[in-house]
Amino acid sequence: MRGTVLDGRYELETRLGRGGMGQVWSALDRRMQRDVAVKLVTALPDMGEEETFLRFRREIRSAASLPGRHTVVAHDCGATEIDGERALYLVMERLTGRTLTRAVQAERPHWRVVVDWARQLATALDAAHSRRIVHRDIKPDNVMFAEDGDLRILDFGIAKFLGDTLRTGGLTGTGVAIGTLLYMSPEQALGERTVDHRTDLYSLGCVLYFALTGRAPFAADNMLGLINQKLHGTEVPPHHHAPGIPAELSALVMHLLARSPADRPESAAAVLARVGELTAPAVSGTGDVEDERARILAEAHRHAQAKRAAADALFEETRTKASQAAAEFETLLKQRREQSVRDLAARQAKAEERLAEIEHRAEQLSREALKLRTDSERRARLTVETAQREGAEIVAEANAEADRIRTEAEREVAALTDRRDANTRTGVPRWRYADRPDAKG
Repeated sequence: MRGTVLDGRYELETRLGRGGMGQVWSALDRRMQRDVAVKLVTALPDMGEEETFLRFRREIRSAASLPGRHTVVAHDCGATEIDGERALYLVMERLTGRTLTRAVQAERPHWRVVVDWARQLATALDAAHSRRIVHRDIKPDNVMFAEDGDLRILDFGIAKFLGDTLRTGGLTGTGVAIGTLLYMSPEQALGERTVDHRTDLYSLGCVLYFALTGRAPFAADNMLGLINQKLHGTEVPPHHHAPGIPAELSALVMHLLARSPADRPESAAAVLARVGELTAPAVSGTGDVEDERARILAEAHRHAQAKRAAADALFEETRTKASQAAAEFETLLKQRREQSVRDLAARQAKAEERLAEIEHRAEQLSREALKLRTDSERRARLTVETAQREGAEIVAEANAEADRIRTEAEREVAALTDRRDANTRTGVPRWRYADRPDAKG
């Protein structure tokens, strides 16, 4: 598959990952000359291709409109065929950092770092939920670090499309990975179709639990055992696995992991508010070193928050302008393509018209040549017939003249013969007859 070019534009280079429903590749956008990531969805049910693609595009477009710097920018989507297999693809910005899974496995972060991660993830979820977009697959592998160190949530829109596709296409859920189920809410694990934004909040709690402790809230040897743990097991608060975590942070994680959606925080915005309290320590006013340190940390936090807010605003403005520029470029490209098609059609029509004129003229010349040949043959035939007739007349006249001359000669001979015979009888001397001018002996 390496080297395959999608739609004549995206050249696949290196496979970055593979799952039950597809693959992720690094690729080169030949048109824009930039590195991108391409997610291929290949495990598709036997449904109408047009309907499947329209649903896919609708979910991707909806997710691509999310503001903020903590979601991956989607550039394009489409449908293609690779090695005889139908596939849908999503083109997005290429991130070169680690996933949250690898970052935690490499080094357990301090709880304050996890709080900052919680703020970033809750900010992204708040932006999505305010637009009624539910991710449905929040997990450490779907969270990556950008070059600036901030987190990005991957695959907005993909999980909902895949879930709907599984149900609509009649596929079983056996292809769902254990890694995904580890971070899935109980209601989603049971296959309920009416899950809402609170399923993402539960998954956020699982991610924070993993970041704080290095493990998921539940573990089992198989899928059924894991679902049973989620429905009937008892979660151990994260501070039991990692002492030193503030009770307020541990309580927030456990609140997110409530088995019933109604018992969880009402929104990502509410989670953000509680995270803000964790990052703004109170100042007692005793004047000791700890109070001064707390005051400095609080001031630094407020300053950092202001900087981040300004950076978010700048990022959003930049992304908006980039989106507008890309849209204008696509529009211009479409116009030029349409104009090229029209020009080509006009040239083709003109060429066909000229060809028709040439064919018509050739047909006329062919008819004229046929007429000339027919006339020539007719005139030649008439000429031959006339010549034959005149020749016959001349021969007939010649024969008649010859007969006349012969008849006259015969008469003259007969007359002379008669005269000679008469002279003989009358005694006319022979010599006198010989002296005649016309005598021949």
